[in-house]
Amino acid sequence: FLTAEDACGGTMRGSSGIISSPNFPNEYHNNADCTWTIVAEPGDTISLIFTDFQMEEKYDYLEVEGSEPPTIWVSGMNIPPPVISNKNWLRLHFVTDSNHRYRGFSAHYQG
Repeated sequence: FLTAEDACGGTMRGSSGIISSPNFPNEYHNNADCTWTIVAEPGDTISLIFTDFQMEEKYDYLEVEGSEPPTIWVSGMNIPPPVISNKNWLRLHFVTDSNHRYRGFSAHYQG
């Protein structure tokens, strides 16, 4: 069981874990640019379930690659639907601008 709270990005391995924005559940930093890659066993897929989500609409966002559609772009105050990878990896890219900070996101993944 891995936690990516302290790190801004990195590679997550293992069958399950939690990825959260920096500082979660406190406010994330301005001008953040974090990329996490979740890698499962070859042949496995990964499901990503958001448990908390709060970002400045349009200006701060999370981009998820490796699923259908190939790139999912999420922002705002609503918890996004679960994301299922179509290969054995998912990439999360979290970007924030220079003002307005919110709680950010927390998501649980499972291989």
